[in-house]
Parts: sequence; structure tokens; C-alpha cells
Amino acid sequence: MLFGLPFIRELEQEDTVKNTAAVILIGVMTILSGCISTPADLPSSEEYTLVFQSGFEPDSNHVFDDIIGAPCSDDIRGNDSSVFLGDWENDLEGGVIEQSMFCFGGGDRTQRGIDLVTDSEASDNQVLHIWVLEPAENVSDSDDIPCNGEGGDQRKARAQHVLKGLDGVFGFHYEVRLKLGHSFTNLSESEYEFNWMTIGEFWNNLPAEDYSFRVTLNLIKPDNQSGTPFYFGIKGESQAEDSKEWISEWDEAIVTQEVVPIGEWFTLDITLIEGDQTSGEVILGITHGGERREFVNLTDWTHHPDDPNPDGFSTLNTMKLYTSGGVMCGLKSEDLVLEAWWDDFRFEVKKS
Repeated sequence: MLFGLPFIRELEQEDTVKNTAAVILIGVMTILSGCISTPADLPSSEEYTLVFQSGFEPDSNHVFDDIIGAPCSDDIRGNDSSVFLGDWENDLEGGVIEQSMFCFGGGDRTQRGIDLVTDSEASDNQVLHIWVLEPAENVSDSDDIPCNGEGGDQRKARAQHVLKGLDGVFGFHYEVRLKLGHSFTNLSESEYEFNWMTIGEFWNNLPAEDYSFRVTLNLIKPDNQSGTPFYFGIKGESQAEDSKEWISEWDEAIVTQEVVPIGEWFTLDITLIEGDQTSGEVILGITHGGERREFVNLTDWTHHPDDPNPDGFSTLNTMKLYTSGGVMCGLKSEDLVLEAWWDDFRFEVKKS
């Protein structure tokens, strides 16, 4: 059984900063979950402009810096000639997006990283592999040695794609194929619940800025029974200006009834439009087994309610693995890697 370490009981809830969201309710939702939808439900080319797409094929080149502790040390460059608008620098950067990079919060390639690898199911396909071996991000670990008996919230495990410096992006849509590694099966079979396993995060002002707001896409294991599957969960939170605590701006954080596939390819599609509780939009869908299911269609806040001049999304984490140090150390104790594979990334912005 996974997670024999004593500190795992600290992980039944997220770290203090992230725990200020409203209580998650299963099955009590303000959205339709599991509705069958058709491609016509996806944003049309009349509403959105394609900025960039890539299948991570050859001529996409992984580059990285060996500086230990650099928070953002990796990048992909080159031109994926298999698609239109597939240049990682000339198409993705320099327009509405200032910069694209991969960030880890510290550490080095013995602890976390990305690689371009051959798809294990199709030898003619190259994909992006994101992996974490141990929690490299030090929050308050005094001896700075991962998995050395520290509490579960003293370190973090993070590997994420970052689009930063967005300019005038008031709405966006992206799609990406995803396959979760088998360590997620071990987590599912554990006797602990998890509400902090982030695979996407979307910032309408960062914590260092005024009026910070985020929409967080998590994988949720809602109870402490072995064999409970992961479900998709999402929440919208503002940051208090005085305490810097995160406050839920939706009626409740949402846990859908959509079971997350493990060890199988599926496509996520995500649409966010900046707005208030009557005009903000959050749409999430999954395509698995040839059928698209829309599991979130929400109208609610997507910027800080006190922001007098909302000016669009500033930073996006479109491909992400992010969890507590305790979860990661539990996996490490079982010689398991937190990993996922990503393919066919496509990013569009809403036309003005």
C-alpha cells in the first residue's frame, strides 16, 4: 500500500494558503456534468484566433540551463514543421504572449524535468514528458534535504509550462492531449484523499500584483477509501490584499463527476473568458474514446471582484504537475515517479 510514511496524514488537505477555498461538495454543483457535446460546442474560428500549435515533433528542441536552483531552467525552441504556426519563438512568443518557458521552483534535473520522447504507443510520434522525482521547491525545510522527515507542507513538487506577459488576452481557449502515469493509480489505491494535484492554473494578476485572482484545475480524490478514482476539480479564488490568503469567489469549489482516465490518452479543452459573476466564463471538456464530454460550463468571476480595471489574464500554466512535498515523498518511498505525457497543444485567444 502506498504512503506508509507518518507525515502523509498532513496531506489530507492542501497547504494553508490554498486551503481557504470553500468546502468542496460532491454532486452538489451549479453546472451540468457529463453532458455529451459535439465539436460545434467548441469555440469557433470566428470567435478565436489561433496563436500557436505543436505536436512536439522533430525540429522542436528541448533546451535547458544547468544552473542549480534556477526556478525556470527549461524551454522548447525550434519550429514544429508538421503544423501551421508551430514555431516556439516566432509564433508563440513576441505577440500577445511575451515568453514561454518551463518552471520548477528550484532544484535540478536529478529531481524534476521535461523531455521530448517517443510515444510508447506510437513510434512515429514525439511527445512531451513532464516528470518529478522528488520535491525540489523548498518552502521552509531547514536542512534543505528532500524527504528527510520534514512535514508535508515544507516542500513542494512542481513542474509547469508557463506563458507569461500576456497582453490584452481577455479570453483564451486551449487544447492538449494528456496521459497520466501509473503513479496516479497508486495514489488512487491509497487510503488517503487528495485535493491538491494541479494540472493547470490560470492567473488574472499574479500574487505579486494587486488584485490577484486564479482559476485552478485539480485532480481530486474525494475520500480516504482505497480505489476511489480521481475526478476533475476546479475553483476560482481571489487573494486578500491584507492577509494574502486565498478566498473562494465561487459558491463552492467544484468537483465534477467526470472520472479522470489514467494510463490512457485523452484531450482536455479549456476556455476562460474574463468577467464578473454574470459575464465570466469557464468551460472544460474532455475527449476520450472518440467522444467529447463537457463537464464544466460555469458563469462566474474570473477576475478579482475589487479590480477597478480588469485588463486580462497575465500568466497561464497550461501543462502542470504540482502537489505537496509529502505526496511526492510518499511516491518516492515507493520508487514511483510523478509523471505525465502531453501532445498536440493548441492555443487560441478570443478576438476583441
